[in-house]
Amino acid sequence: MLDRTKRISCLLVEDEALSIEMMQDYIGRRHELELVAIASEMSEIQPLVAAYFPAIIFLDLVLPIGKSTGFHFGMLPQTASIVIVSGVPLTHYHGELPKGKIFELPKPVSFESFERCVDEVLLSRLSR
Repeated sequence: MLDRTKRISCLLVEDEALSIEMMQDYIGRRHELELVAIASEMSEIQPLVAAYFPAIIFLDLVLPIGKSTGFHFGMLPQTASIVIVSGVPLTHYHGELPKGKIFELPKPVSFESFERCVDEVLLSRLSR
């Protein structure tokens, strides 16, 4: 059973200002979700994951590198639920992907599609 008093930590990885604003709003509308950090470059992801251990990572596939740290998406923790939020369909992406179950939320994202995806992620986390 889902503990409605416990909030689920989320990391948003996105570089477009309007998409960040929209996803902050959508995450804020879900009482069980807590946005703990935002990364807008590849180089920012690893330190934020290490600091916050997010349960859900909303991940845009196309980001500026920033200062190269050798980090790639395959290094994301398998304990996190990964939601790909991108205009690039997974079938067309040729880079490294996170390991484990991946959820896809194509851009442009409506609140209704966000809600369905988050519900699916939360159900998946319950069955672990």
